[in-house]
Amino acid sequence: MNIAIVDDDPTLRISLRHFLHKWHTDNNLPLKMDEYDDGEEFLDSLQNNKYYIVFMDIFMEKKNGIDTAADMRKIDKNMVLVFLTSSSEHMPDAFSVHAFGYLLKPLLPEKLYRVMNDIKAVISPEEEPCLLVTNGKLELPIKYSDIVYINSDSNYCIIHCPEPTKCRGPFSTLCEPLLEHPDFCLINRGILVGLAHVKDTDLGNCIMDNGDQLPLNTKKTAAIKLQIAAYKFEHR
Repeated sequence: MNIAIVDDDPTLRISLRHFLHKWHTDNNLPLKMDEYDDGEEFLDSLQNNKYYIVFMDIFMEKKNGIDTAADMRKIDKNMVLVFLTSSSEHMPDAFSVHAFGYLLKPLLPEKLYRVMNDIKAVISPEEEPCLLVTNGKLELPIKYSDIVYINSDSNYCIIHCPEPTKCRGPFSTLCEPLLEHPDFCLINRGILVGLAHVKDTDLGNCIMDNGDQLPLNTKKTAAIKLQIAAYKFEHR
């Protein structure tokens, strides 16, 4: 879930990011956060970025939050907007730009968590699970359905998806949440496949829909083929 924080107060941005990280940890919902210190910079970013939630200060020195939100709505009408402000006097204006919530400063974590829980309740039925990986300094959410397979490569793991990603860390740690999901299968040491992307099995290989052929564990070939067949039967 991509989040934008638009506020010219760096202290507020730090606090909000800290509280959101804690909420993410408690709810196991991947978050990616970007920060902007003025409205114009945020609006320019929308040419290349798409956000699900926007936390926006109303009182900013350059372009105020109400005007920024009005221009934002011309670009994307679906972003969840939560206003941040030290006064409630502009609350009526918040309705004109379809704000989801309104948080008063100083920011109280329990009120932020209440808003986040409300947002989660709205999106949870359609929210697709994601694997959160660290690539350099970036945290990238990768949809489970996009993962063709993951293989270990020395001290790294390579996630094969529409935009292949290489991340540092143990294979077992990265794949732990996936092993609990019925859409994935460990077919060999250091190779986990997304069953939705398995095209066929041939002799000792698992043939993926991207054309890659992956070796099956010789001692567990029968059990693996049975799991693949059961998955295909269930999702036929």
